[in-house]
Amino acid sequence: MAPHLSSIGQPASSIVTNGTDIDPYSAAPTASFPRFAPAPLPGPAPATPQPLVPPSLASAPLGITRKTAFPSPTPWGRDRLLALALTLLAVGFHVIWTINDTSTNQAFPSLQNPTARDYIQALTYIPLTLGAWWLILIPISIVNIIRNQASAITTAAAIQLLFIDALILNNDPIGNPFPILCLLATGSAAIFTTRMGRTANPPRHWLVSLGMAMNLFLLISMLHRITKLLLNAKFYQSAMSSQTVNLWMTPAVGPNDRGIPLTVGIVITIILAVIASINLYLGVSSPTSRVFRYTVGLAPTLIALVNMYILSAFGISRAVVSSGLGLSSTGQRLPYVIFRAWAASILLGAIAVGITVLLRRRASAMKHKARQFVPAATSTQQPQHVSYRPHAQ
Repeated sequence: MAPHLSSIGQPASSIVTNGTDIDPYSAAPTASFPRFAPAPLPGPAPATPQPLVPPSLASAPLGITRKTAFPSPTPWGRDRLLALALTLLAVGFHVIWTINDTSTNQAFPSLQNPTARDYIQALTYIPLTLGAWWLILIPISIVNIIRNQASAITTAAAIQLLFIDALILNNDPIGNPFPILCLLATGSAAIFTTRMGRTANPPRHWLVSLGMAMNLFLLISMLHRITKLLLNAKFYQSAMSSQTVNLWMTPAVGPNDRGIPLTVGIVITIILAVIASINLYLGVSSPTSRVFRYTVGLAPTLIALVNMYILSAFGISRAVVSSGLGLSSTGQRLPYVIFRAWAASILLGAIAVGITVLLRRRASAMKHKARQFVPAATSTQQPQHVSYRPHAQ
């Protein structure tokens, strides 16, 4: 140990004098001590030296150490590593799926003599296709995982793949396996990203993550519908009274498509987008608030009820298939599509109601534990206060 550290905190009686060591545990200074000390100055009497344990490096000025030390990085656990690896795999599948989809899309120019107009027309693929939207959003979750922050993007993308691309629009799993592959990779990444939220900074409960993911899925879906309406505003304004909206608020592609009126669909779409935005904000800022617990399942339940009404009254129109509802283009022939659409709507509503109920039960359980903890804390602190009072006197 360095000399300037070994002498810190040592009593005055431990100084070596005339080649002999003084007992370090003596209660008073020896006779040889005044020879090396200056003349006493007026002031308070020096305190009696007490035997001290040689200090360690951690007992030196802690205040300075805490100010200059950098925060240690969070260790990479199993859930965090698997979340990162599976998210990268999901991004790879989405990229391959997008390339495969664009190669068969007529909007994209061929490699032989493309013109500027062809490239401009190809850019319409981005706002009109949800696959491009999620391909831009999913890599954001990689940044969140590296920063050890909870993310609901992969879970929202998995919900999109499950309820729309796999349950409704997947008409050929063997000929087009990308919906199933993307669902497996994205769903696995969503599971481990949600598990990672327990140790994230700040931590997030899995119910909160799932509720936020459902609202994010609806927000992206409704923004996609609004964007398509704005890009084709001239077409829809020419015959707005005869235009309709079908399943998942998809606008019609022709005057003969069945569904609810377009104006009603636009109002419902805006309401769903606003509710989902509010729930996402509450999930980030105050996930334990009463407003979030009561409204987290409102938007998914509302869209599920609207879907069931459209299915029972009008059925599914061609707008669902040809409007870019899924992540990729699909064929027109969808076997058992009515049954699968009913199953997707009922499952979405059941999950939304279940999340709301579980969040309320969790909040009531936390309040019950808090009420039990307060009397126990006061009963343990009272004897310490009584025993300390005579010592202070």
